[in-house]
Amino acid sequence: MKRGNRIQLQIDGMSAQGDGVGWHDGREVHVQRAVPGDVVDVVIVRKRKGRLEGREVGVVSPAMERLEAFCRHFDSCGGCRWQHLSYEDQLVLKADMVRLPLMASGIDPGTIAPIVPCDEPTFYRNKMEFSFASGPEGELRLGLHVRGRYNWVFDLIECHLQSPLSNRIVEAARSEAVDRGMPAYDLRSHEGLLRFLVIREGKFTQQVMVNLVVAEYPREDVAAMAAAVCTKIPEITSFVVTQHSGKAQVARGEREFAVVGGDTIVERCGDLDYRISTQSFYQTNSHQVVALYDLVAAQAPPLQDLRVLDLYCGTGGIGLHLADQGARVLGIEQEAAAVEDARRNAAANGLEKVEFRSGRVEELIGDLDDCTFDLVVVDPPRAGLHKNALAALREISPPALLYVSCNPVTLAEDLVELLAAGYVAQSVVPVDMFPQTPHCEVVVRLARSAGGEHIDDWKPASE
Repeated sequence: MKRGNRIQLQIDGMSAQGDGVGWHDGREVHVQRAVPGDVVDVVIVRKRKGRLEGREVGVVSPAMERLEAFCRHFDSCGGCRWQHLSYEDQLVLKADMVRLPLMASGIDPGTIAPIVPCDEPTFYRNKMEFSFASGPEGELRLGLHVRGRYNWVFDLIECHLQSPLSNRIVEAARSEAVDRGMPAYDLRSHEGLLRFLVIREGKFTQQVMVNLVVAEYPREDVAAMAAAVCTKIPEITSFVVTQHSGKAQVARGEREFAVVGGDTIVERCGDLDYRISTQSFYQTNSHQVVALYDLVAAQAPPLQDLRVLDLYCGTGGIGLHLADQGARVLGIEQEAAAVEDARRNAAANGLEKVEFRSGRVEELIGDLDDCTFDLVVVDPPRAGLHKNALAALREISPPALLYVSCNPVTLAEDLVELLAAGYVAQSVVPVDMFPQTPHCEVVVRLARSAGGEHIDDWKPASE
């Protein structure tokens, strides 16, 4: 099979990236836009990691109705994957992407609840990272990456994920940079100036932070650009310039300068205010994170004076939410900056029965003086739980465990270990945090079994 060959393909599954998957002559073929049940005409575009990748050029028999994408960048952007499907059909696909690996790990499908939909399937993100680059003629570009091309950036005109305001900020930043002849940073030569533009919004507070990442600062042209953008877009409450002189292509650096306003903004979640800096982790869907945290609280035992260990706690979102309802929380997180944010947010909200420690979860969890907890909450990165963290959980053996996951595949792998350690899965609730994409969160409620029997009532470990 060569690039450019055309085949007809039955789509039988879905990849973790949201592409349809079929088989041809014993080889796996991934097809953009295709969904399980489709029969499609496909042109092979590349071979990658032992599989073929194809582009749908015709639908012989559709399993789901195709819609006209509402974004002009849909064909090239690496972000949204499913704009050509109704939101209802997107939820069906996500539910299957959660259900299938969990069932394969031994989870009873009857414990899997219907997915919690998002009320706002567009303009929901509170953070977007845009990249500067040079085009083929040397022109300055500011936008997002072309799908599958980490070093190709297209000029963004509009994005339907964050807000119309963020689109205005992108246009203002690009025009000001072009007018001043400011060059993009080049990944090959490691020369140039402009690297990233990161926009964060408080959806409930209407506060807006812009973080311009540059290779060199202070510079008069960068300061003038920042001032001009803020003049054009008066909704901006904070403009930060980050100096990043290293070669790594990441939107962080060695020094930060608050050019306009302060170096943080505030977002509200339920009854709590969260102060967010340039590098703070905060769930990207402000409205849906309220539903997620409320779900975690509802799945927990009665929270008053409950002893909770919050692993991979980030900036403390879940732990602070539980502490606000009476729990006593110890949070552990590797990123020191995130722990500082968590401590600051606890103090700002007057929450005293909460403590945060910085370090690797798999190391700190084994050094705790008192390992008696009524509930352990884990919210690990996409790679899932570290093997030593899993071993420590088996040792602590809390009566109640809530696993919050952004990756059903690694979630299923970890559940195999937890079920073998004597836990039973009482409920599985998918929560759609990322419409137009194949990603979602999953909350699994586990209880320690008693002689293999199902536990209906969770009791504090102290009892």
